[in-house]
Order: sequence, then structure tokens, then C-alpha cells
Amino acid sequence: MKKGKRRDIGAVLQSALPFLWLLTTAGATPLLPRPPWWEIRLALSVRGDYTVRNLETTCAGEFDFRALWEGTMEQDGDDFLLYHTRTDAPRWEIREKAVRPDATRILTEKETAERPRLRVHYIMRQDRELRFEFEVVGIPVPLDPSTEKFDLVLPRSKELSGAGAGYGDSISKGSNIIAIGDDALDRGHFERSFSWEWKRQGWSPREKGAVFVAASHKASVSVTLIRH
Repeated sequence: MKKGKRRDIGAVLQSALPFLWLLTTAGATPLLPRPPWWEIRLALSVRGDYTVRNLETTCAGEFDFRALWEGTMEQDGDDFLLYHTRTDAPRWEIREKAVRPDATRILTEKETAERPRLRVHYIMRQDRELRFEFEVVGIPVPLDPSTEKFDLVLPRSKELSGAGAGYGDSISKGSNIIAIGDDALDRGHFERSFSWEWKRQGWSPREKGAVFVAASHKASVSVTLIRH
């Protein structure tokens, strides 16, 4: 009985082979290769300082911030669709010394719940290059509650620098143009680093009198593309 059943199954399979062949050739839709897509990582680190001085108080601070933005990108004609996966900020430290005639106070990041935020807005193709446009949103400083606040200026890319006394006008070394050749899209793994220095100081008018504000930082950015 078992041998007979095997002969019957074999006969059925043999008779079905022509139909299977037709399904896999003329009658079947060929599978198209999936378009490539890329993992993207943008790692940023910045260290800097600031000073805010009025008639009564001088606040001097130092800070250290590091963040990693991860996402994916796929081609959409000549442009790209960018998807955000996650942002991690493993390091944020700030230490401020506030000095006034009657007291000196030390403040740190524990004094405020606010912290910088890294945002990648878009990637555009221009002149056979891929340009990454991002910004780091700062926090109000000084931390000392008795002084007037200013937004801590943190790194941003060229397109988001602003025109006329914008961020890029105070870069003293290097460049904040985050661009790579579009031939990087054909590589399995690509990585490039960028760095620059920024510095600005001056008097800012306020209702209670002018306030001297100085700030500087050194920034570095690493961009990684992984093709799939």
C-alpha cells in the first residue's frame, strides 16, 4: 500500500510540472529588486563657554554636550525621504560660577530640567553633493535665576545659520558646511568628519542697562552612511 501511494504521488507531481513551469515563466510577474536605502548616523560633540556680565553679577559657564541622531533615507526621484529613528544625548554637563559682591554661587545642569536638543531637518542634493542640515537648540543662560537670560548659541549647519550677523559669521576656524559627494551613496559604508570653532562677544542693550555677553565653542560632527 505504501509503495502504491508513492507511485500515485509521483505521477501527480510529474503531471503538474508543465503547469509549474508555465507559472514561473510566461504567466508569472518577475520580482523587481528593492531600491537601495541607507542608514544614517550623525554624531555631534560640542564644548564651549560663556560669560554674562552686568553691573552687579558676572556669570561664567562651561558646557559639554554630545548627541547622536539616527535615521534612514530612501531615494524619491532626485530627492530623498528622511525618516527619524531615534536621538540619544549621552552627555550633557554645564557648570556656572555666578559672582556678585556679597556671594558666589556654583550651578550645574541639576539646577534646570532644560537641555540642548539635536535636530536633523533634511538632506538635500546640490551640485553633486549631499548636504545635511541640522541645528542644536540651546537653553537659556545664565542658570543663575537673578540675571537676565540669553539663548545659549550652539552648532548648526550652513543653511540654518542665518544671514547678516548669523551663526556662520562668527565661525573663526573651519566650516559648518556638512556635505559629502553623492558618490558616497554607491559605497557600502561611508564616514566623514567635520569640525569648526565659533566665537562671539559684545554688549546687548537691556531695560536695566547694557549687558556684556561672550560665548565660544568648538564643534565636531561625524556623518555615517550604510547602504542596504
